[in-house]
Parts: sequence; structure tokens; C-alpha cells
Amino acid sequence: MDNIVEYLIKSGIALSVFYLFYWLLMRKSTHFGLNRLTLATSLIASLVLPLIKIDLTPDVVAANIPVMSMDLSTVVQIVSKPEPFWGLREIVLLIYFAGLAITLFRLIYQSIYIHVISKMSRTITKGRHTIVLVEKDITPFAYFSKIFIPASKMEETSFESILAHEKSHLSQYHFIDLFLIEVVTIIQWFNPIVWLYERSLKEVHEYMADEEVLKQGVSKGNYQALLVNQALGGPVFTISHQFNQSLILKRIVMMTKMKSPQLAKIRVLLFIPLTAILLMAFSNPEHIVNPVVEKVGTLTQQITGINILPDNSTSLNISDSEKGPILIKGKVVDASTSKPIEGVSIIIQGTNTGTTTDKNGAFKIKSESSDLILMFSHIGFNTSFNEFKSDNNNAIIQMVKNVQELTEVVVSYPNENQSIKPTPYYVLDGAPSDEATVKALLPDAIESVSVLKDESATIHYGEKGKNGVVLITTKKGNATEDNSGKNKNIIIKQGVKIEISDKEGVFTVVEQLPSFPGGENERVKFLSNNLKVPSEGLKEGLEGTVYVTFVVKEDGSIKDAKILRGLGKTYDEEVLRVVNLMPAWLPGVQRGKAVAVQFNMPVKFSKDK
Repeated sequence: MDNIVEYLIKSGIALSVFYLFYWLLMRKSTHFGLNRLTLATSLIASLVLPLIKIDLTPDVVAANIPVMSMDLSTVVQIVSKPEPFWGLREIVLLIYFAGLAITLFRLIYQSIYIHVISKMSRTITKGRHTIVLVEKDITPFAYFSKIFIPASKMEETSFESILAHEKSHLSQYHFIDLFLIEVVTIIQWFNPIVWLYERSLKEVHEYMADEEVLKQGVSKGNYQALLVNQALGGPVFTISHQFNQSLILKRIVMMTKMKSPQLAKIRVLLFIPLTAILLMAFSNPEHIVNPVVEKVGTLTQQITGINILPDNSTSLNISDSEKGPILIKGKVVDASTSKPIEGVSIIIQGTNTGTTTDKNGAFKIKSESSDLILMFSHIGFNTSFNEFKSDNNNAIIQMVKNVQELTEVVVSYPNENQSIKPTPYYVLDGAPSDEATVKALLPDAIESVSVLKDESATIHYGEKGKNGVVLITTKKGNATEDNSGKNKNIIIKQGVKIEISDKEGVFTVVEQLPSFPGGENERVKFLSNNLKVPSEGLKEGLEGTVYVTFVVKEDGSIKDAKILRGLGKTYDEEVLRVVNLMPAWLPGVQRGKAVAVQFNMPVKFSKDK
């Protein structure tokens, strides 16, 4: 409801500002086509500008809150009295929609009435237009492709002038402007400015039609006399053009007025900065909640029984420490591009409530706790912890991209064959792994580490174990009994993957980094076999490291390979050549959906020792 009221207020302000601009600078100009364009553009802009959002978001830094202890036995639950359904806002909106319905009914009624008159009257066709000869004594008017004229006017000498006037309305498509003003009138029926727009727009239309008739050679004196004779007419229809009496004096004055100079058209350019000022005035700074914990080092987060709700609904877990519900609505965006991030896992710290963002980055989550810390996690971004102490309907969470660091590849010379650092074969929980995954493990997550060398390694693992084997066993998580008696196992591997599961298989979420086909050893082997030392390096013995960055796309292909810090043109070009030569990787995965992830990789060129 608040959004509707805000839109109507902003739209009304825009209407008023633009009309003031027209009234002060354009109203007396004889450049009628430009005046028409100004009024029509003002109407459209007043509808659109309030919908445009400009990012003028100041950072709101949440302070770190010290840990406090509380005796829960002393907590008294306070039940707040529900607000009445019919408040002032609801009454105001009811009145608004009632007025909107009446205005809409008025438009529909007039359209039907004109249609009925058309069906009941005799018609003749002249060129592209249909002339409806009405038996009643009405004021002539044009409606879409039809011209309505009293049948008694057929025999009068003024008939052709009246017909030329109404045809000019149709040929200039004035009915489009009239329906535009009717739409705005329905939305802004309570705003007196919109009725001024309608009057001004019809004035301009009449001026344009008069100008067109006089261009056809009609005598100005005879035409003005005709206007006076038509001053007393029949019914007036708001959605049509009448050869009408309300503007007679103004129209006669405009016919005799000296034409405005061409230079006067420049004034309309002031419409552009005026629009920009309104855009800035309507920009709504959104509250951005920065992470309470910007960098998480060695942290073991134990979470029991997380339920991730795929439809952005909310699961409530009521504890004894309730103080009042908090509802958080917002959007998660990339801090560098402000683009929304889909599929972000959002977990209420210390509860079993969670949700995910939709394709627009939007989320909604509710907690019964008075203090709320949310954890936001997505592959390729730093995990973010954000604190909320009250309702927030417009939270913007900015997640910072986390560039993954790959192990160094060493290219030695002057030998023709490049060599690499011997890399052991890694086995994590009985499954093949790689050095990057192992290095990303939290120390507290490791149960044991065993190393096999030489013959014992090759006996068990064959050729793969020639450089040694590292066997790593992780902890299986803390087994705890919840109220339902189900045994839950949770493992969180910060920066590499998050697995939230239980024995019953209620839900599993996996965040997995991209990997080279065959693992880390195969990546190093591929690069080593394909990288060649430039000829100048062989001659001069140049040593150093080239730092390259690239992105593994959703389909596993490589893009955006760039040199972060180079060693020389030929070295940099060689590294980029081989990086772009790499086969498709196994893509990163966020909740079952492939995502793009950025990597940094050092390539070292050194003399063979």
C-alpha cells in the first residue's frame, strides 16, 4: 500500500512541475506542434519517472555487537496487540480506488454512448472518413475515424469548413493524446492539475486544427464568424474533439496573433534538465547492510537441521528467547556490478530457518528472534554475515566476489622439457581430490592426515602415487539429537563447499568450485606440457612470475583471460595462449545450477637448478 501512495505522490509532483514549465514558457507560443509534444511527453514522463530507481545508496555499516549472556528463566513473553485492519491508510486507499472506478466508468459510459449514437444515425463516407449525421442538435466532433455532425448542417454553407476542421483532428491523430490524458485522469483523478492538462491539450488541438483549415484557403473572417455562430452547441464529450464553444475567444486571438520566432523553440530544451532533477529527487536511497564480519578466518559454524525453502517461503523455529518477529525483505547483488545474484543460500544463524534468492536476487525471511544474523553464501563470493535488529523491507546485501587462487605452475629452462613441482596425489575421505580443495579445508574440519611415500604409495595407488599420497579424513560433523530425535550431520567447508544434510535426506545444498578435468595434477601437467619458454628467455636467462586471471563460465569454457602482473610481452602472450587453450572445466555449482567463477593463477619461469 505504501508503494501505491508513494507512486501517486511522485507522479502528482511530476505532473505539477511539468505543467508549471509549460504554463510559464510554452503556453503563449504559436509553435502548436511543439506545445502538443511537450504536454504529451509530460504526461508520459509523470507516469514513468516514479518507477525509475537510481542507485544513490549510502553504506550503512552495522556495528559489531558484543556477545552477552542471558538467564532465559527471567524472560517474559510480551504479546503485542494487533493493529486494527481499517486504519487511516486503508480508508484513504479505499476512497482513491472508489474515485478511480467512477472515473473509469465515466470513460466507458461515454464510449458506449458515442457508439450507440453511431449505430442509430445515418452515415456517409467521404474519402477515408465516415460522417455520422446525427438527428439531434449536437456540437460537431471527431471520434477516431468518424466525424459526428448534426444532419441539419448538411445544407449550410459552413458544412465544408466544419468538415475540414474535424478532418484535421483525425489526420493529426489527436485522439491518441485524448486517450492518454484519460488514462492519466483515471490514475490521478484527485489531482486538479490533470484537469488543467486536459484543457490545455484540447486548446492546442483546436489551434492546430484551425491553422490547418486556414492553410486550405478558407477566409479567416468567414471562419471566425463561423466559430461565433457555433458558440451555442449541444452536449460535449470529453473523449472527442468538438467544433466547440469553450475556446472560441482564445482561438480567434490565436488566429490573429503574430507567429512566435523559431528561436523560441529552444526553450523546450529546458525540459531535459528538469527531468533529470526530478529523477534525482525521486531516487530512493536504499539501506545497504554491510557485513558485521567482513573477513572470517578460522571459524567452525555448527548448524543443525537447516531447512532451505526453495520457494522463498519462511519456516519458523520458535525458541524460548523470542522477543518479537523480524521480517526481512531485500535483494542480494554483486558489489562490483550491482547485478542481482540468483540462488544465494540464506541461513538464520543459530536456527533451522533458511531460504534462497530468486532470479531477481530477491528474498524474504522471517525470524521470531529480536536480533537476527543472516549468513549469505554463494559460490565465487565471500560468505557474508549481516545483522538486523528490526524489520527491513528494502535491504540490499552486497556480496564481494571471491577470486580463487590456484597453485603455482613452474616452467624451468634451459632444458627443452619443462618440469613442475612434484605434486602428491590427494585422497579426501576415500575419494580423489586436489591440492586446492585440500588447502581450502578448515583445520578444525580435519580428523587425520596420513602420508604415503615411495613404494608404499605406488603399491596402493599405482602411477598416481609416484610423487607420494596424502590421505585426509575429515570430521563427520557433530551428531546431535533434536526435538524429533533425528540424527543430523552438518559439514561446512568455508569457501569450497557447503553441505547441509541429514540421515533422512530431507534436503542437500552443495556449493562446489569448478575443477580441471582429472583434477589439480592434470591441470598442472597440461600447463607444463604446453607452456614454452620464449626464445628471449633462453638467451637472457630472464626469471619471474606471470600472474593471470580468468573466468570459468557456466558451461566450463574459459573467458576473460587477462594478465594481472606480467613479466614481458612474449611471456604474457605465451601464458594467455595456453590458458585459452585449456579444455572445458567441470563448472562450479550453486544449488544444482552452474555458475561462473573467477580464478587467479601464477606461472613461474625459472632457471633449472
